[in-house]
Amino acid sequence: MKTRIIVGILLVLLLIVVLFVGGFLLLCVLALFSLAAIYEMGQTFRKKSYDPILIPAYVFAIAYPFVYFYLGMLPMFVLYLASVMTTMIWSLFTKRHTTNDIIPSLFILNYPTLFLMCMLLVYYSFGRPIALVAAGMAYAAPECADTFAYFGGTFLGKHKLCPTISPKKTVEGAIFALIGGTAFGVGMFYLQRLWGANINLIVLVLLGLGCGLFSQFGDLFASLLKRWAGVKDFSSVFPGHGGIIDRIDSIMFCTPVVLCVFLFMQKLGTF
Repeated sequence: MKTRIIVGILLVLLLIVVLFVGGFLLLCVLALFSLAAIYEMGQTFRKKSYDPILIPAYVFAIAYPFVYFYLGMLPMFVLYLASVMTTMIWSLFTKRHTTNDIIPSLFILNYPTLFLMCMLLVYYSFGRPIALVAAGMAYAAPECADTFAYFGGTFLGKHKLCPTISPKKTVEGAIFALIGGTAFGVGMFYLQRLWGANINLIVLVLLGLGCGLFSQFGDLFASLLKRWAGVKDFSSVFPGHGGIIDRIDSIMFCTPVVLCVFLFMQKLGTF
């Protein structure tokens, strides 16, 4: 537990620094995380004797943050379509990859790739004060929910939540996750004043509650994949925490929710 806590604190500090600095540093971190996440998912499929086509996904992972930042949304979307079509065309002419490898290849271009795109958009779709709130809710609220769930489940957990998918998860831990996400929403309401944002308290509380819920869906889906592949973690890059996907699985499911809510508020002109 000590190693898990220390690494968790270091990751939180890294997140704060990256979001505060933003710019080129954030683009590089997103690209590296995306590259690593796609690699981990490829290795997971290889555990089941599949050999997904990954080069188009790797190229997209490295390029898409910079394409979006310097060229815009449409070129990034074109790059994504090109990656999907290249993967399909590649499968027509390769001798190394079988027909069975096509489905995992395309799956990886959706999970984690599409969700990683949302992690980019939730920060760069808004002005900096709003972006910091949106990114804070998308990135940090799920982590807060996970932390509450971990300690709530460890010390109070008695009733299994989804024993066939994740035997250690409990109903008590799930309830604490909702509390953690909600608490972060309340904290963000006061924290946002430091950089001049003013998102309504009710919106942030409900969004925090939603992150507490969807973070568990993301965690359970990742657990489902790992159980299918017969692995404990996607990798061991973070001691006590597993791999990149192990750290962002809950974030990936929360980010589209946060992005949609903030885009809707932007459309209504509430900020």
